[in-house]
Amino acid sequence: MCLMSEERSGRFGFLAKVFRGSCHTFSAPHTDIAVMSIASVARVAVTVPSLVHRATAARRVTPVVRGKVALRSNDLDLDALGLDLDALMPTSILGDLEGLQEESGAVFDDDGVPLNFGDADAEAEILRTKVGIVDRSGGWKILRLAGPDAVAALKSAGATGEDIEALMSKEPGAGMPIDLDGGRIAAHVMGGGMLVTAPVRVADKLMANGGDAVTDLAEQCTLLSLVGPDAAELLVRSGAPGVMEQDVGTHAVFGFEDTPVVAAYGGDLLAEDGTFLAAANLVADESVAGLLWNALKMAGAEPVGSEALDIVLAE
Repeated sequence: MCLMSEERSGRFGFLAKVFRGSCHTFSAPHTDIAVMSIASVARVAVTVPSLVHRATAARRVTPVVRGKVALRSNDLDLDALGLDLDALMPTSILGDLEGLQEESGAVFDDDGVPLNFGDADAEAEILRTKVGIVDRSGGWKILRLAGPDAVAALKSAGATGEDIEALMSKEPGAGMPIDLDGGRIAAHVMGGGMLVTAPVRVADKLMANGGDAVTDLAEQCTLLSLVGPDAAELLVRSGAPGVMEQDVGTHAVFGFEDTPVVAAYGGDLLAEDGTFLAAANLVADESVAGLLWNALKMAGAEPVGSEALDIVLAE
């Protein structure tokens, strides 16, 4: 059943508009059951006392405004009364990604992306032997390419005519890696356009040359990666079977907390020891990224920082 019908799309967030028309590529009879299962576990987990966290100021949804407020037609000066609204604010925001990562021991870089969760070497071993969940939002960007100038944007960024022709021949739900000037992107074909994940330096050049054909989704979306030999099995249990048994770039859309999430096969990453690590990329609306991260963690993915990924990957 299509998760992106007009009837339901009004209840979705930002990604509903971006991914409308692409969900017909994913059909699994048990999808609703699987997704509801991990979603409910995640929501229960973040409400228990051990996981209540203090959200950072940057993540606070409702700004605090001090001063005079109207209450039953009387003006009260809160400062004069010695009341501090900050102290009255709740100390947790359910599903806040940064807060949940902090509860798991994350050490952050200047962009708020986890460098490690206490032991980068141990986390590297998780990637080699199990499955880790890595927040890739700092070093990568998520772009939407659409319109008549999308092909020209790819060409100006260094895509070959052969790659563009191959990409244009693919149906929604498919995709492929494309080498551009400065690095490789993953292009995922969707109805009316394509979703692209790219290293920041490559994405910036694509945006500079693409004009209105390129939309930066970084402020609305989060990129999470499942990396390791158990990634495919975890993705199946999370409600997106079959993605990693297809060509690189193959993707599916599944529902999580009434919000669409794109699961894409990112290819096998070459490790420094010559082996390959399976990788799946998940693009989620910022509003549910924390709950999704927590659900995958409870399903078996272990938190891993960017330092561990750097350790295991070949130069």
